[in-house]
Amino acid sequence: MNQMSSRDRAFARLIVATSLRRLGQIDTVLSHFVKKNTPAITLAVLRTGAAQILFLDTPPHAAVNGAVTILKKSGKTAHMAGMANAVLRRVAESGQDLLKNTSTLDNIPKWLRSNWYQAYGGKALQKMADQYVQSPPLDLCVKQGGITPEGEVLYSDTITKTIRLKTASNITDLPGYEQGDWWVQDISASLPVRLLGDIKNKRVLDMCAAPGGKTLQLASAGADVVALDKNENRVNIIRENLARAKLKAKCYTADALKWRDLAKDKPAGFDIVLLDAPCSATGTYRRQPDVLQTKNQNNVDALARLQEKMLLAAARHVRPDGVLLFCTCSLQKQEGEAQAVKFLQNRSDFRLISLLSAQAGDAAITEMEGFFRILPHFLSEKGGQDGFFIAGFTRC
Repeated sequence: MNQMSSRDRAFARLIVATSLRRLGQIDTVLSHFVKKNTPAITLAVLRTGAAQILFLDTPPHAAVNGAVTILKKSGKTAHMAGMANAVLRRVAESGQDLLKNTSTLDNIPKWLRSNWYQAYGGKALQKMADQYVQSPPLDLCVKQGGITPEGEVLYSDTITKTIRLKTASNITDLPGYEQGDWWVQDISASLPVRLLGDIKNKRVLDMCAAPGGKTLQLASAGADVVALDKNENRVNIIRENLARAKLKAKCYTADALKWRDLAKDKPAGFDIVLLDAPCSATGTYRRQPDVLQTKNQNNVDALARLQEKMLLAAARHVRPDGVLLFCTCSLQKQEGEAQAVKFLQNRSDFRLISLLSAQAGDAAITEMEGFFRILPHFLSEKGGQDGFFIAGFTRC
């Protein structure tokens, strides 16, 4: 991959992303021509070839030749080259007609399709499926007074300080990167901190801080920030981004379940504890199309158990009248609404609070029963936004 030109690398990424975003439709078309027991590597090559023919307007002969060449490079797959040639030629001949009998819903795994239908209804599910097949734009969170990068701007939101670019070939080449004027952050991920309102001089604990977008937001807003993550490499990335943005926060490599605040020069507890908990990340499928294909209900169950423990750990650090902000980038209610309800049952000294006194800008957000839910097809006319759940609690 590193030996490829930047143009070829970009096209390779597009092929892979399209193969993932359209996986259900591609497999439906291929099922007319291949056996169910086709080896995984061969099937993967067929999928990328079909993706090019069906969705990327690649000349059929180029897609076929590319697939055949890949298979011939290995002694383990060379004998499948003839079959791939025949299959992809048939895809080129009749694939578009077969595609008419598919739907974007086919690309959502059945277990998620059922879950989201029950949670959000059929219309929302269809819109979410339609959003899945779209390549997302690039969101940048701009520091106060920072340089706005050049490019085709889809919109600029002065409330969330988000600039949305249609495309960006190399992020580090954009104006303002070296100066730390902005950082990459989906508009949905920027909302939890924005909904806190004025946090200047507030003492804030960011419990699962990596990759650091919220830490930078908190520090940029004038908060006294402590950031935790259990992975030293990820903590170093946070430190590098803070240095690039000329912002300050205390960063620790620590397990959030075990960490204790040992600061003797500060009041006990924090004004705000932000827990962006580890989750299945199903809400990020616009930018990470593989997430829907690699996660299952067992993953969600395990992560939900971890989130329950982390919420109880986070509660220990909240001072009286302080705020605990819980969020996940998951579309599973088990990792959102149900988790928040369970927390209130476990900790009767906390109560739910509304955060909409702060403005959300152009980002689309709905409040239901005191919780905030963002779906990926919100702002669909401008490229959508990550799915997110947010809940705010105060300690009585």
